[in-house]
Amino acid sequence: MTPWLIMVFRLLFVFLLYLFLFHVLRLMYQDLFKETRTCYPLRSGRLVLKVRETLNTNLKKGEVYPLAESIMIGREEWNDIVIKESHVSGRHAIITRQGLRWQIRDLGSTNGTYVNGVRIEGPVDLVPGMEVRIGGVTFEVGWENASRGAYPYRVNTSR
Repeated sequence: MTPWLIMVFRLLFVFLLYLFLFHVLRLMYQDLFKETRTCYPLRSGRLVLKVRETLNTNLKKGEVYPLAESIMIGREEWNDIVIKESHVSGRHAIITRQGLRWQIRDLGSTNGTYVNGVRIEGPVDLVPGMEVRIGGVTFEVGWENASRGAYPYRVNTSR
């Protein structure tokens, strides 16, 4: 073999080696920084609010409230869920359906609305397993006729 041909093979080998390394590093980068989100399996039935804890209110532990297009929560009688307690505003919070998901929003209440122990400032998506606290009442978001929420799984949304 001539020195010229040996040099061509060496350069081809180096080029293929760098190409291979480029593809390996690109796959590693995509795997590390891919976007994922929590999804819940589709289930038959309705999403509900179940009373988990109640302190000095008219609601009873275990009561279930199915979520509809719009649910008003507050102390006044015209609300969909009435909580007779001094820490609950007349118009305290609203749960609305946005396509296939539900959102809760505080309506400027004095004592706030808490989701998973954090006071909310704007709309928050509700998913099974979350806790919502309004005054002395703690609700759990879940599926109707289900013992404990849904089982989440992760999906890749980067493709």
